[in-house]
Amino acid sequence: METGLLKLLREWFRKNAVALPWRPADLDAPRDPYAVWISETMLQQTQVSMVRDYFTRWMKRFPDIETLAKASEEEVFRYWQGLGYYSRARNILKTAKIVRDDTREATLPNSRKELEVLPGIGAYTAGAILSLAYHQREAILDGNLVRIFSRLHTLDFLPTESRNALKTYWDYAREIADSAKAYMHNEALMELGRTVCKVKNPYCDSCPLRKACKAALENRTAEFPPSKRHTQKDWHGTVLVIESVDHKILAVHGGQRFFKNQFTLPHFESPRNATAGLPAQAERYIDADKVKSVENIGKFRHSITIHKMECDVLYIRLNGKAPAPTSSDIKWIRRGQAQDFFASSFCLKALDFLEKI
Repeated sequence: METGLLKLLREWFRKNAVALPWRPADLDAPRDPYAVWISETMLQQTQVSMVRDYFTRWMKRFPDIETLAKASEEEVFRYWQGLGYYSRARNILKTAKIVRDDTREATLPNSRKELEVLPGIGAYTAGAILSLAYHQREAILDGNLVRIFSRLHTLDFLPTESRNALKTYWDYAREIADSAKAYMHNEALMELGRTVCKVKNPYCDSCPLRKACKAALENRTAEFPPSKRHTQKDWHGTVLVIESVDHKILAVHGGQRFFKNQFTLPHFESPRNATAGLPAQAERYIDADKVKSVENIGKFRHSITIHKMECDVLYIRLNGKAPAPTSSDIKWIRRGQAQDFFASSFCLKALDFLEKI
């Protein structure tokens, strides 16, 4: 990209940069690598407006890697609750422990090679940390930049289509980053994509790059980038809320269709016209002879990636106290603590019905 255009981009960003909790007032100031890492990980698949409060709350509880590394997975999930894609939170905790154990000052590495071997840190996140925090000439490539490059150069393919396609986009990203102001260019493009070069109805008249944008000049911005079709998968299931007479709720770890690596309410795929009574799947966790009653207490909808889910909530009362767990994959949680224990909104939606009966 021409020097003059990059200057226009920087000037635009200085005038239009939105105040964000992870963005310092001085746009030229190096940032805390930890704050960059957390904010950029939260922003994956999540809107900025939603991440603001989550980031602020997270940084208040886990202000640095040392503090985070001491936390339990359950607590980390509670502070992540609502952001979805819980593997991100799990990888954050894994990386925090690795960095704490491997470095004297519990600081993220300052090289791409060292960063990209850490759980959950890929090419984009590594580039963001190196660029925004360490002010290195490192490129980033997220959905905003893909959209901008596709329109600037009328690229009628996506980076996911082939190695050559991915290389083409990264080459443009590296061109932008080949400057002492790489940190400014990278963040300015992310901001431009979020606020001006939008997916639908972009504000081309306000864009500092409009004179160089082939798609805008040809009045074809709606064609770029080409759409990627996602196959929606409908999933109907049953969620079990199993409660003992001493008011404890069953939580299970592993063996589930979703949330395989965290404690969750038992759930399984089921037909919409499932018969009444105790489902056979429930007998994996409880003795049928100890069941007092089974009641369908509601239905809710939920989405996980491409899965569009409709779930029946089955409330199972036991006639005795919670049995001793037979493995570490089973826990009985006091009903009054369930809202705090279960991290996913999927479980919380099911538990909401329990409060109404």
